[in-house]
Amino acid sequence: MTEILINKILYKNFKGLKNFELVLNGTSAVVSGRNSLGKTTLADGLQWLFFGKDSTGSKLNPKPRDKQNQELLGLEPTIEAEMIVDGKVTVLKRIQEEKWTAKKGELEKTRSSDSTRYFIDSVPIKEKDWKSYLEKLGGEPTLQMLSNSSFFMSLNWKDRRERLISLTDLTDEQIIKEDYELKEINEFIGDHSIDEMKKILKGQKSDIKADIDGMPARIQEVTDMKAQLGLVEDKAALEKSIADMNAMITDKESWLVDTKTGTVNHELNELKKKQADLRAKLVDEKTKFQTDLFAATSSLQEDFNNQHALVNSLRTEVSALEAKEYRMQEALKEKREFLQEHLAKYKEIKAVDFDEHQKTCPTCGQELPANEIEKMVSEFNKSKADRLEKNVEIGKATRQDAKKLETEITALQKELNEKRTELKASESRLDEINNDLIFQKNKQGVFEESQVYRDIIAENTQLETAMERAASKDKNAEVGKLSAEIQADKQILAGLNQELQKFDMVKTYDDRLATLKQQDKDLKNQNQVVEKQLWLIEEFTRRKVKRIEESINELFSIVKWKLFDVQKNEGIKEMCEATYQGIEYSNGLNNGARINCDLDIIRTLSRELGITMPVFVDNAESVNALQPIEGQMIELQVTEDEKLKVEEIQWKSLFT
Repeated sequence: MTEILINKILYKNFKGLKNFELVLNGTSAVVSGRNSLGKTTLADGLQWLFFGKDSTGSKLNPKPRDKQNQELLGLEPTIEAEMIVDGKVTVLKRIQEEKWTAKKGELEKTRSSDSTRYFIDSVPIKEKDWKSYLEKLGGEPTLQMLSNSSFFMSLNWKDRRERLISLTDLTDEQIIKEDYELKEINEFIGDHSIDEMKKILKGQKSDIKADIDGMPARIQEVTDMKAQLGLVEDKAALEKSIADMNAMITDKESWLVDTKTGTVNHELNELKKKQADLRAKLVDEKTKFQTDLFAATSSLQEDFNNQHALVNSLRTEVSALEAKEYRMQEALKEKREFLQEHLAKYKEIKAVDFDEHQKTCPTCGQELPANEIEKMVSEFNKSKADRLEKNVEIGKATRQDAKKLETEITALQKELNEKRTELKASESRLDEINNDLIFQKNKQGVFEESQVYRDIIAENTQLETAMERAASKDKNAEVGKLSAEIQADKQILAGLNQELQKFDMVKTYDDRLATLKQQDKDLKNQNQVVEKQLWLIEEFTRRKVKRIEESINELFSIVKWKLFDVQKNEGIKEMCEATYQGIEYSNGLNNGARINCDLDIIRTLSRELGITMPVFVDNAESVNALQPIEGQMIELQVTEDEKLKVEEIQWKSLFT
């Protein structure tokens, strides 16, 4: 351990001290006197000597000032300290000098920025060498923490926390290895750290959730696209219409060839015109029939779509509850398996008896003295009892956890059963609506069985008979009429083929819906895995929090640290707050208690860092009993004395 002590410090033109020598002879001391005599200035002097700062850690201009708070010029603030560093006397000196310069061609000098001179054992050195010397002693931040009692608690809480955590050697790997319930973390963490894995899993969960949340809309979109196809007849009927139309076109094309070889017939031309009108009427009547069918079923179709959406929503809720139950059942299973293993271990320990062979000397074969045998048996029984007691404690805690899980599972199962009942009722209603829809479609029948269709077909048959009689009367007119009819029929055929293609689109949409539903199932399974992994990470964090706080607090005598805050959502928020007897340092703790907390912090840091520094304790009169520290302590007390009074006191190392 590096030990730094003060023999004496000379203060010259330093703030309110014109010429004062603090003689300590390497011991602790009490410096007392009324206010404004310069007790705090004594502490500022040591900090300024080392770092150019005051006892609050702020940059310091030590120039003496007059009653109007103006600098007294011509004076050079000087601190010279005779220190004992690891038993060797070293004299450190710092002087602040004024600099006056005159511009070229002018006689009057003006003041520029002051300069600083440094000395070690009367040898002048440069600033960088001064800082290098301090680094060898421990460096500025460390020396400030160990010499300025309130410096550590003035740091940003993140800096305090970082320095405290560096005092413990606990690792994530060690915590996981020592905790049976956290062993699964090693199976998925890979080469990542805990924090990295947590970020990865949260990202995965967010992405999966976004995909799950978006899935109903994607499914509904495909469902709507399928509904928009507007199919009004079955595929078989449509295919028959196409076949009939193809046959009709083939026949007309044959007639066209025959007509071109015949004679001109005006009558035939008119008859074919009537036939074309009749075919158009057939298309119109079929369209009207299909429109009436759609009107009769559209309301039921809308009810069916709404009820189907409700069923899908309930299925999603049931799936989520089933997934939650699965996770809880798995957790309960693990607890029960652990209890079985733990019970077996208890029986194994209980079954072990003292080895009677140990009562005999292995060398000579004679029985050992009674007192030795008694000692061996006693140690064996104590060890066995301790192991059994520890086993029982762990078993009790695990059983309590299992019982809590069982209660939660029962409540969840109740909720799940209620939701399943609701789903079953909704599915029954969906079937009812679907049956009504099928009934309405069957009620309307098919167009080819209607009286209108039969009348048109009969009229067409009559026309065809008349056309046969006039087939050879007007060759050119007949050719033209047939060509036009063929073209019109081909347009109708094209429309029917377009309708047929819609059935291919239906299959495409059905395949897409099946793919989306499978993706939805896979996403929910992935979400269950990620949620379990996140729970394990969070559980690890909670247990790590407890271990770290316990490990650090063991290093301190009176200060207890709160390094983590458990949030309402069970998240962990980092913090760093010192407490004394349950009261936070920064909220409600009195000045005396704060001083002792500061000293306890210095004591621990000195021990862990292996460095002791002289410590000035201001307002020491407010503390009944100061917390002891390893190094030299200078107590600054307010008394009625008109002059500063220095009383040496003996101190004793805490670590020797």
